Amino acid sequence: MPRPRSAGTFTFPPPSKELGISLFTKCLCGAVLILAAGCQRAPEESGPVIGVVQVVSSVPLDDARHGFLKALADSGFIPGKTFTLIERNAQGDIPALSLIANEFLQRGVTQVGTISSVATQAAIKIITDRPVIFGAVANPYIIGAGTTPTEHRPNVTGASATIPLDSTLALAIEAFPEIKTWGTLFDPSDPFAEFYVGMGVKAAERLGVKFVTVACTSSSDITNGVLSLQAQGAGGIMQIPSIMIGGGMPALIKSAREASVVVVSTTPGIPGAPLALGISFFENGYAMGLVMIRVLHGENPATIPFRTAVKSQMHVDLAAAKAFGVGIPAAIVARANVVLPVGGSITAAKAPAPGSKSSPWALWLATLAQGLAFIALAWGVYLSSRVLRFPDITPDGSMPLGAAVAATLILAGVHPVLATIAAFFAGMVAGYVTGLLHTRFGITELLTGILVMTGLYSINLRIMGRSNLSLLDQATLASRLQAVVPATAGWGSDMTFAVIFLVIMLVLGLVLSWYLRTDFGMAMRAVGDNRAMITAQGVDPRRMIELGLALSNGCVAFAGALIAQYQGFADVGMGVGTLVGGMAAVILGETLKRSKWGLSATIAMVAFGAMLFRALIAIALRIGLNPIDLKLATAAFVLAALALPKLGVGKSLFGRAR
Repeated sequence: MPRPRSAGTFTFPPPSKELGISLFTKCLCGAVLILAAGCQRAPEESGPVIGVVQVVSSVPLDDARHGFLKALADSGFIPGKTFTLIERNAQGDIPALSLIANEFLQRGVTQVGTISSVATQAAIKIITDRPVIFGAVANPYIIGAGTTPTEHRPNVTGASATIPLDSTLALAIEAFPEIKTWGTLFDPSDPFAEFYVGMGVKAAERLGVKFVTVACTSSSDITNGVLSLQAQGAGGIMQIPSIMIGGGMPALIKSAREASVVVVSTTPGIPGAPLALGISFFENGYAMGLVMIRVLHGENPATIPFRTAVKSQMHVDLAAAKAFGVGIPAAIVARANVVLPVGGSITAAKAPAPGSKSSPWALWLATLAQGLAFIALAWGVYLSSRVLRFPDITPDGSMPLGAAVAATLILAGVHPVLATIAAFFAGMVAGYVTGLLHTRFGITELLTGILVMTGLYSINLRIMGRSNLSLLDQATLASRLQAVVPATAGWGSDMTFAVIFLVIMLVLGLVLSWYLRTDFGMAMRAVGDNRAMITAQGVDPRRMIELGLALSNGCVAFAGALIAQYQGFADVGMGVGTLVGGMAAVILGETLKRSKWGLSATIAMVAFGAMLFRALIAIALRIGLNPIDLKLATAAFVLAALALPKLGVGKSLFGRAR
C-alpha cells in the first residue's frame, strides 16, 4: 500500500527507466538460470524415491510424520538405505506447497506422502501420474480426494483423521458440569473450519449446552477472541483443530487463564490444556505408513480404500489444571491414556469453579498492556514515515524478527532483558540493510522494504527452526519482575506487563525526544524535510537514512519482542498488518495534535494514537463486533483519522495537525 510522504498525502516515487531495464535484465537472467537448472538431469536414486510434504511444524503434524516413518521402518524401509526420502516443510507458506509438488515431479519421486489437508489439496491438483498417500486429513471428501472410501482418485489414498468432537464435548461437560456455554475460536480461511464448527453446534444441541464461536483472521486476534467468547457467556473453550489457532495456542491458554475460562483441547499433546481428547496423530501417521507400504509392494492406490482413524487418546494435565484453578474428577483421570502429574493431590486443590466471571476490567487491562507494547512500534513507524519521509515496508518483517530472536533466546535460557535488547539490535540490522540497498545500490524506497521484508520471512524461520515457538510458562519480563519484587507476585499477568511496558515506554520516549533534539537527530530530521539543504551543509544524507531506518526497525523489533512475551508465543506470520497498525497510530496521534505543539508533544501524541487504536479495537469487540471484521474496522479507523481533519473536525477541536 502507499506510504506517506507527508501528513495526509500519499505518493510513490516513479521508477526510473534505467531501474526498469535493470530489473527486467535481472529477472530474465534469473529465469534462464532456473530453466537451465530445471533441465538438468536429476541425480540417480536407488530404490523408491518418496517425497513427504508437511504444511507447517506443529505437535499433531509432527506426530503424524513420526508415525509414518515408524511404520516404514518397522517394515524394513529405512531412509537412505532401502529408499530415498525427500522431506519438505512449507512452514505455513501455503503457495509454497504447489512449488514443492512441482519439485517432487522434477526430482522424479515415485510416491508422495502428504501430511495435512492443504498439503494434500496442493499435491492432488498437480501430481496425477504417481501415488499420493495422505495423512492428518480431517475429511478427504471436502478437498476432492474422493466421494466414498472406495470411490476416489485413482492415484490417491491414505488415512483420514476426523476428530471426535461430540465425544470431546461430552467429556468436557462431564468434567465441568457447571459450564452451560462452550465456545471455540476458528480460522475462517481454514477449509475445515465450517466442517468442525458445524459438528460442534450439532453436538452441543444434542448434549443440551450452548455453543458459541468467534473467528480469528490471524494469531494476533486470539487474545481478543478469547475475551469475545467470554463476553458471549462462554465458561469454557473446546478448541477445534486449526493450524493457525493451534500455532497460537499459548496465547489462547494464557488469555483463558486470565479470564477464568477453562480450555479443553481436541488435540492431545499440545501443552497447557487441563483436558484433551482426540485422535492419536502418531497412530494416524502410522496408518498412513501402512498404506504407503502396500503401494511400495505393488498395490494400485485405486484399489486401496481410505482408512479412518478410530483410536482416540485422552490426556489429563494436572499441572495445567492447577494453573487454571480447576479440578479434574478422579473417574476421568483414571480413564486417561496419559496423565501429566503435579505435586500434591489434585482433589485437595481448592480452586474457583470454571466459568467464574473475571473482572469487568480484564478487557481494558489487556488493551492497556497491548497498547503500551505497540507504542514502540508506532514510534518506529513515525521515525521512518515522518522523520525520514521514507515509505518503509520492512516493519512487517522486523516485528516478527524481534519476536523470533527474543523467543529463541529465552527458550535457550537467556535472561528476558538480554533477549529483548538483542531483538532491538536484530531489528536495527534489518533496517540498516534496507537503508544500504537504497542509498548504496540505488534501489527505490518501496522495493528495498519489499526485498528485506520478504527475506526476513526465511530468516525468521531459520532463527526459530519452525513457524511457531511457545513461551507459555517460560521466563519473561513479567515473571522476572514478580520474582525480584515480591510485592508484584500477586499481580495478574496483564497488570505486571502493563506496569513494565509503561516504565519502558516512558524511558524510551524520553530517550527518543532527547535524541531527535541533538545535532545528529536534527540532521536526521533535516534529511526528511529538505535533503538538498542538508547536503549543502556537508551532511551525508545516506548515513542519516541508514541510521534512521536502523533505529526505526530496532523499535519495531523491540515491540515484537515485548508482544511475543506478552501473548506467550512468537509466530512467523505475526507481522502481517504491522505497518497498517503503526501508520494508524501515527495518523491518529497527528490528527489529535495541535499544530503549535512541539516535538515532545508529537512523540507523546503518537504514543497516545497507539493506545487509542488498540482501545478502538477493544470497543469494537465490546459492542459485539466479530473479530473477523477487525480488519475492516482497522481500515475504517484509519479512514476516519484521515478524513476528519479534511472535514474541519480536527481543526475545530484541536487545531490542524501539521
